[in-house]
Amino acid sequence: MRRIAASAVVPVHGCHKRANERDFELSGGRSIIVVAADQGLRRSVAFALEVEGYSTESYETVQKAEDSSKGALCTIVDDEILRSEPQATTQFLKKLGARGILLVDGLSALQPNVGNAILTKPFTGPDLLGVINSLIEAAK
Repeated sequence: MRRIAASAVVPVHGCHKRANERDFELSGGRSIIVVAADQGLRRSVAFALEVEGYSTESYETVQKAEDSSKGALCTIVDDEILRSEPQATTQFLKKLGARGILLVDGLSALQPNVGNAILTKPFTGPDLLGVINSLIEAAK
């Protein structure tokens, strides 16, 4: 698992750098899926990504996100979902492999390595974009 730690929170509206055209060519214009039980977190992450030019879809459960995630650039899953739906979420993360990003708080027990990127909360907009850009680079 790749673990990316962040130490400070920066308002997501503070991100003004636009995703470049090359990123869109690599992503094929696909969406980024956000799965979180907390509506505020879903909105915040989706807003940060949309400011950067990515399209997003948000869901409150992994079951609702499964079909959309199959063709997505990547899927971001909050660890709260893992606690509320452990078996379904573990299977979902395994299917995603390297296209999955798990958001964890600093106190979360790390899950078995299924190839997902790990982003520690709190995180900044640039931290999130860095993980997504790493996924795009790895897919080249």
